[in-house]
Amino acid sequence: MDIMNKLQSFAVDKSGRIRSVDEVARGLQCDCICTCCGEKLIARQGDVREWHFAHASGAECEGAGETALHLAAKQVLLESGGMTLPEITVSATETLPDGRKGIGEATRPEIWIDFQTADAEKSFGNVRPDVTIETGNEMLFIEIAVTHFVDEEKRQALKKMGSPTIEINLASIEREKWDWAFLCEVVVESALYKQWIHPLGQEVLEREAREAAFDVAVASPLPETPTFTATKPPRLRFWVGSRMVDVIERPFGLAIWSPFDPHLNETIKRLMRILGGRWQPKFKNWLVPLEAKSYLLSELKKLSGKPPELVD
Repeated sequence: MDIMNKLQSFAVDKSGRIRSVDEVARGLQCDCICTCCGEKLIARQGDVREWHFAHASGAECEGAGETALHLAAKQVLLESGGMTLPEITVSATETLPDGRKGIGEATRPEIWIDFQTADAEKSFGNVRPDVTIETGNEMLFIEIAVTHFVDEEKRQALKKMGSPTIEINLASIEREKWDWAFLCEVVVESALYKQWIHPLGQEVLEREAREAAFDVAVASPLPETPTFTATKPPRLRFWVGSRMVDVIERPFGLAIWSPFDPHLNETIKRLMRILGGRWQPKFKNWLVPLEAKSYLLSELKKLSGKPPELVD
C-alpha cells in the first residue's frame, strides 16, 4: 500500500506520551523522539509548510508518520471513555418446502457506548487487537488500519472466537497533517470510517433476519395448484401414539386431519407453521401446498416411528 501520511504529525515526548506538533515547543525544544527509530526530532513550525516533526539528523525513516498516527489513534481511543459504533445490518433468505422464498433484514442503528475498561495490545491466544474494550457484559475489539488491514487469517480467527470487532479505516483519509480534534472526530465520535469485521450480537441479528425472511415467505402467494379431477383422493394414515393423523392428497393441496389432542395438536401446529399451512375452520383440518408433500410425510413418519397405512 502506498504511504499516505506525508508528514509526521505526532511524536513521543520524554514521558512516553504521544504529542501533536501543535502542542510542543519549536525545534529541538519539543524534546520528542521518533516512534519508529527513537531518534531525536525537531518540531518544524514554520509559515510555509504544514507543521510537522522531522528527524534532527535529516535522515527521515520510512513510515514514521503512519506509525505515529496509529499510536495517536490508540491513545485517543484509550482516553475517550466511549465511542460511536457503526450501524449493523444482517440479511437472511428463507425458502419454504413449497418453494416460496423470503428475504429479511435485521438492523441495529449506530449508537454511542461507554467504556468500563480499555486496554491496548492485549493478547488473546494468537490474536492481539489494537484496543480491547469492555462495556457491561460485552467485550469489543478495535483494529486501527493505517497501512495494514485485518487480513483473512485474522478475520477467521476473530470469527472463530466470536468476538465483536470493528476496524477503523484511517488509510482512506487523504490528509497531509493530522491534529487531535480531527483524529478524535474520526476515531471516537463518527461512524463514517468504521466497519464491522464481526458484528456485535450477530447470532441475535441472524435469528431476527431469518424470522423476518420466514414471515415474508409465508405471506407470499401460494404456488398455482393443478386442475381438479373428480377422483377419490388417496389417504395416508399415521399413528402418533394412539392418535391418528390422516393426510389426504387433493389436487389443490394436502389436507391434514387429526382428532382433538392438545399435545398432538400443538405438534401439528408447529409443523404447519414451517410448511406455511392454513387452518380451514369449515373442514376442521389444515391445508398445505402439494410441493410440501415429501417433507410433510417425512416429518410425520419421524413422529409415528413407522410408515403410514393406505386407507381406502
